[in-house]
Amino acid sequence: MRPLLVVAALAAVLPGTAAPLSAQENGDNARGAAVYDRWCASCHGVEGAGDGPAAAYMLPRPRDFTRALYQIRTTASGEVPTDADILRIIDEGMPGTVMPGWEDVLQRADREALVPYLKSFSRFFAGQDPEPMDFGRAPRGGDEAVERGAEVYQRVECWQCHGQAGRGDGTSAPTLEDDGGQPIYAADLTANWTFNGGGSVEEIYRRLRTGLDGTPMPTFDDLISAGIVDEDGLWDLAHYVRSLAPER
Repeated sequence: MRPLLVVAALAAVLPGTAAPLSAQENGDNARGAAVYDRWCASCHGVEGAGDGPAAAYMLPRPRDFTRALYQIRTTASGEVPTDADILRIIDEGMPGTVMPGWEDVLQRADREALVPYLKSFSRFFAGQDPEPMDFGRAPRGGDEAVERGAEVYQRVECWQCHGQAGRGDGTSAPTLEDDGGQPIYAADLTANWTFNGGGSVEEIYRRLRTGLDGTPMPTFDDLISAGIVDEDGLWDLAHYVRSLAPER
């Protein structure tokens, strides 16, 4: 069953929820509260803590918005996402999870209204004006870049989680947990259409730079700072990871 059908079915059969009264009374967030209550609360919970009545049936579990830890961002690890980052997640969903994309379901005004409402669940957004990182432009790929990327993959031990063939079956994979202590899968790199945040070389590179906050996937910026790998090496790694999946 497709993610959107799962969410719609759960929303239809699970007990109704009500958005917090304070948000309902806030004119700026009234629309976002109504949309959230109808489409999001059954998974993410009334208070956005990822504990809706459907959450227990999902792996990975729905995001806890109170922590402000968003996997898909253009900001550095540990920073809150931009509004555009949050809207993109709403629009495109999270491939490989039950979270669907809403771009073809909800009106743009409804999706945009969700952004400040989701931010209202966490105090960590207060006073923040996040800026996206400068990722530069992808250098030319090709067989040599892929070969260099394969060496980086071995050197920084990506195989510990993702496996030697990139199928998400590394020795550490069975022990992985998210920030809430729930089991989480290592990505199958041979299926880039399931990648959170997109499966292009550029999108893979962004994930390497930002990490996936709230998950075991770290930022590789620390490796750059330590001189273990440079930005060109990360681009090579992104080319290698992309090469593991077939063209579609």
